Amino acid sequence: MKAANFVHRSLLASVALGSALLASTAFAADPAAAADSDARSMTVRYADVNLTTVAGATALYQRIEGAARLVCGDSGRSLAEQRAVKICYQNAVAEAVTTVNDPTLTAIHQGREGQLTAMIGR
Repeated sequence: MKAANFVHRSLLASVALGSALLASTAFAADPAAAADSDARSMTVRYADVNLTTVAGATALYQRIEGAARLVCGDSGRSLAEQRAVKICYQNAVAEAVTTVNDPTLTAIHQGREGQLTAMIGR
């Protein structure tokens, strides 16, 4: 494996929360919390995963979801806090999937988004 390819596969699935600015609106009363929420990130390594298989892409997706849950934290008690965590999670997962730019991973993500939308619509 080329060194550049290893760097791409091991570092580019970073679950960065710069796009979670929307989520920070729930923390508007506390600017320090908003600044903290924008700075959190976690690198998801996946050099050991074979993205040419559905099983490999699914394993990476599960890692991305777990990292997003850790980075975005638990839902608060208020509706605004719950919404902020949900937005943070969705943005972090979407950003990581876009960064990896793999068709199988993208298809898995789109399928999960569709399931979530169907569940919410009930």
